[in-house]
Amino acid sequence: MQRASFTREERLRHSREFLRAKKEGKRHLAESFVIYTAPNTLGARRLGISAGSRVGAAARRNRIKRLLKEFFRLNKNLFPESSDILISVKKTTAVKNYGDIEKELKGLFKTPGHGYV
Repeated sequence: MQRASFTREERLRHSREFLRAKKEGKRHLAESFVIYTAPNTLGARRLGISAGSRVGAAARRNRIKRLLKEFFRLNKNLFPESSDILISVKKTTAVKNYGDIEKELKGLFKTPGHGYV
């Protein structure tokens, strides 16, 4: 069985890609996150994560980003196909572990493959 990965092609890597997702994307609000989804022409789901210094110290920000990447890696099919996804972490986030992220983000989805509620 091949393990799903988080490849370079699945990442938003340039500031212009982050800005386009934020400007043109549809906004979805969660308790700890703001999620923007914008269609792309690449035929792939791409993820970008924004966690500013207001979220906490570098160790906390990096841990949250690692957990979000893991959620994306394991649940790619929940995100809209051929889209850029930007997850912005709110400064008042109460996320402590993977279970918190999974519970919060899976709650945003209606059915697998059909995008957000």
